[in-house]
Amino acid sequence: MYYGTKENKRVKHDIVEALFTLLNKKDFSEINVSDIIRESGVARSTYYRNFKSIEDIIELYIESLHDELRSAPYAHSNKLYLKENLINAFKHSFTCGLKNKSYLLALYHNGFGSMIQDIFNKYSEEMLGSMSYHSIDRYLLYFMTGSVLNVLIQWLEDGAKESPIEMSKTVVAMLTGNVIEKLDQYEINDN
Repeated sequence: MYYGTKENKRVKHDIVEALFTLLNKKDFSEINVSDIIRESGVARSTYYRNFKSIEDIIELYIESLHDELRSAPYAHSNKLYLKENLINAFKHSFTCGLKNKSYLLALYHNGFGSMIQDIFNKYSEEMLGSMSYHSIDRYLLYFMTGSVLNVLIQWLEDGAKESPIEMSKTVVAMLTGNVIEKLDQYEINDN
């Protein structure tokens, strides 16, 4: 990899890390660019070469979370609705959530829950891309995504005592019935 590209990735990583370190110490509204520069150890010009605002840092992190969610090994299955595949899908989501625990909770507690919800919605829409936007059944997708995200956040806040597989099996058991049967009607994107 080209040195400049590696260095740019490192700098962005350091800035993201700095913001989330600060979010664990104080509210988002109390953080300014000078705080991030000081915490990350980058020059002000380097910061502004990469980001126009503090929100841009959060957007970069959210994009990386989306990429991580999309990396699931089951992502190309056209039978996502099968119980075993749903368990694997949710296990992947809970595993990503656990890996990103401090970041997700920092965002959630600082009023960015809607950004997290948006990325989970987008992920779900991509997985069930053939579902018609004219069908009322599409709301099942948002019901499921919102429910699972709420469970994920509460699980993280409670210390994530159960394993991701235990959580995914519990969520699938909660959804068994009409939701899974409705999803059975739709083909999954083969990206």
